[in-house]
Parts: sequence; C-alpha cells; structure tokens
Amino acid sequence: MDANEAIRWIHSRRYTGHKNGLENTRALLAALGNPERGFLSLHIAGTNGKGSTAAMCDACLRKSGYAAGLYTSPYLENYRERIRVNGACIPEAALVRGVKKIMAACAALEKEGLSPTTFEIGTALAFWYFREAGVQVAVVECGLGGRLDCTNVLMPAVSMIAAIGMDHMAQLGDTLTDIAREKAGIIKPGVPAVVMRQSGEILDIFREKGDIIIAEPPEPLEITPYGSRFRLPFGEFSIRLPGRHQMLNASLALYGLRASGLKLQNLADGLRDAEWPGRLEWLGDTLLDGAHNPQGARTLRDYLSEHFPDTRMTLITGMMRDKQIDACAAILAPLFSQVIATRVDEPRAAEPEQVAATYAALGCKTATAASVEEALQTTGGMRVVAGSLYLVGAARALLKGESEWNFTTSRCS
Repeated sequence: MDANEAIRWIHSRRYTGHKNGLENTRALLAALGNPERGFLSLHIAGTNGKGSTAAMCDACLRKSGYAAGLYTSPYLENYRERIRVNGACIPEAALVRGVKKIMAACAALEKEGLSPTTFEIGTALAFWYFREAGVQVAVVECGLGGRLDCTNVLMPAVSMIAAIGMDHMAQLGDTLTDIAREKAGIIKPGVPAVVMRQSGEILDIFREKGDIIIAEPPEPLEITPYGSRFRLPFGEFSIRLPGRHQMLNASLALYGLRASGLKLQNLADGLRDAEWPGRLEWLGDTLLDGAHNPQGARTLRDYLSEHFPDTRMTLITGMMRDKQIDACAAILAPLFSQVIATRVDEPRAAEPEQVAATYAALGCKTATAASVEEALQTTGGMRVVAGSLYLVGAARALLKGESEWNFTTSRCS
C-alpha cells in the first residue's frame, strides 16, 4: 500500500461507513490504545472562522516552543494537509502505517456491527499520529457541528466557538439557535469555554452549558488589503490574514490560548506568522476564497467593497448542490462584471449551468467552463475564485506556478 492507496481507502468509507453517535470513534480510538489521551488539546467549533482560529493558535503554540499538532478540514490540495505536526504535513510513510493499523481495527469493529466513516477514520489517524510524533498540544477543528462531531471525544484544555451562521442545516437545524446548540455541545464541565461575541440569544445558549468567556472584538489600528493591526486589553497585535473578520478570529485565538492554562510566550510573533491558505489569499492578480455559505459570501463582499470598491472583477465559482447557492449569489452578484461557473470535481457538486443561471437571473453576464483550468485560461486581469474549497484548492494548485509568492503552509514535502 502506498499513500495514494491509503487515502483512497479512507475516502471509500464515505460509502461504507455508518455514523453512530460517538460510539464508532470511541471504539476505534480504544482499539488504537486511546491516543487522544496522550496530548493536551484545544478544541474549536463554529460555522466560519474556526480554521483560521486553529491556524493562529497553532502558530502561537509553535512560537512558544510546544510540539504542536494541527487537525483541520477540508484540505485544499493534498489530504495530508489536514494532519500537521510543527507545521509539517503527516509524512506518507506515517500515513500508510497508521492506515494499516486502522484498517485492522475497522475489520475487527465491523464484526461487532460498527463501521467507522471517512471523517472518523481521519480523526483517529490524526490522534494516532500526534501521539506517535510526540505532540504536546494539538489544535483540533470540529468537522461539522460539535455535539456529535467525532472530535468531541476530546477532554480539551479549552473549548472555543467561532461565529455561528447558516450552514449544514440538514444535519444541524434550520435556525441559528438550533445550530448554536449543536456547536455548544463541545462545552464541557470544568473546561474553560471561550466564545466569540455574537447575538445575546446565541450567547444565552452557550451559557446554558456552563460559564463562558467572551472574546471581545479588538480595536482596529490599521487595516490593509493584506492584513491588519489591532489592540486588545492585553496588548497590540498584527496579522497577515486579510479581512476585518480575521481580527475577530485572532481575538478568539488569543483569549482561548490565555484561558488554556498553558505557559505561553511570543504570542504576537506567533500570530504574525500565522497563514491560512485559500481564504482571502492573493496569488498574483487572483484572489482565492472559500466563500461557500452566506456568512462567507458577506465576508468576501465586505472585503472587496472596502479595499477594491471601483474594481470590476471576474468571478470564477463552483459550489456543492446542497449549499445555499441562491443566497450566496444574491450577496456577490453586484460586485462582478462577469461570472464563470464551473464544476467542482466532487460527487456533490452543482452543475455549472445551475450556478450560471442563478447569477444570470440577477443580471450578471455569465458563462460556463468544463473545468477550473479552462475557467482560468479564459479569463485575465483581476479575478476572484470563490465557492467550494475544493474549487479553491484546484485553482490554487494551477496558479502557484504563476505567482512569485512562496506559500508554504499547504505544501506537503
């Protein structure tokens, strides 16, 4: 078995695995010797912003001298990006070794009627590798929801919840309060819980689970298209992650780190080092952003309106058919002179004609492309690639050779 075969096996479990609360994950981890007990963890949930928050926490931990693990989803270009130790992706040899152990464990569990899913297996692989690699503190991003997300087997040093928005409604509920209750499931007795300030109704739901610490919005000091500088009660900080929303995510990360009980230093340097590819990331004249839900679309709109108010760009987009395509289009359509819809290479992808028709109904000039590569080849000048992160990852892989920038965070060597 090589790494590609191992990854194909992991993905095959989306068709054969069956989620069963947290029972699958607990049984699989027990079969691996409960690796999740071998390190401290920071656990992060939220609709938007949890990945950025995780990346910032990871950078700060590494700058403070910890052997740090980072588990996020989805990936942009390579599955191994999801599992990192000290900034480096899980090596192919370790991935194969871990998958072989997990395959054997799954075969035994299936005799007991348990069939772990793709995400449960990926989570078990991450925790197994963190123990193998000697990780001291792991930053773990929830995959979907919180209460029943397989990462919720952790007993973390701190739980953090980023902004709540409308996404994954089929699994989490049709209202913000329903979704908030699912996210609040990561709050545990005796564990500090740090949450981003949001509506009082949502904060009340979090308070039902226990005492919470609110990460207050920072005071902006300087905002550019490529980062910002801001003040919190305990210091001034800067980030290289574009967008006003990233200051809020940075505040959550800093409040969460301070509440964790860990000995920390060089937080400002760590925060400045943090990178999170594919989210308001410039490669030459192309902006990449995984705006796949209305909250993300509004963030992209606000960023473009603030920094490029008179620039008419081309939008290259593709989305999953279970996402709110109409709502995202209504937010983004006024910003673009042309929209090119393409199909994401994923079974859940919406057809380009459907996406194009949605934008055309809003008055946009539209076209379709058979692939991301074709869409990029037929456009020039300033353009935005936004929608599914699968789309962003494909575009990023094609564009990296055209850019003089060196984005190392998602390169797996």
